[in-house]
Amino acid sequence: MLPSYTGPVLIRGGRLDRPGRVGFERGNVPSLELRLDSSTVIPGGGPVPDKARYRPSYTRLTSPGCYAYQIDGTTFSRTIVFRAVRGY
Repeated sequence: MLPSYTGPVLIRGGRLDRPGRVGFERGNVPSLELRLDSSTVIPGGGPVPDKARYRPSYTRLTSPGCYAYQIDGTTFSRTIVFRAVRGY
C-alpha cells in the first residue's frame, strides 16, 4: 500500500494447504480480520515513512503450513502468500 493511499484497509487471512484460519491481535479469541482507517499510526518499531500508516499486530496460527493474507482497500486488492514453520 502506497503512502498516498488514504482509504480504509481490511486484512484477512486463511490457510491454503488445508482448512485453517489466520487470527489477529491478542486475547483468548483472536479477531479474524484487521481493519485500518486513514488515521492508523501507532508509534514504535522504528521510523515510519512520511504519510505512511503503521500498525503493529500479531498473526495467530495454530500450526505450520501455507497461509495467505488478503489485503483490500477501496482501489486495490493484494494477496501475500507465506509459509509458517515451527520455531525452535
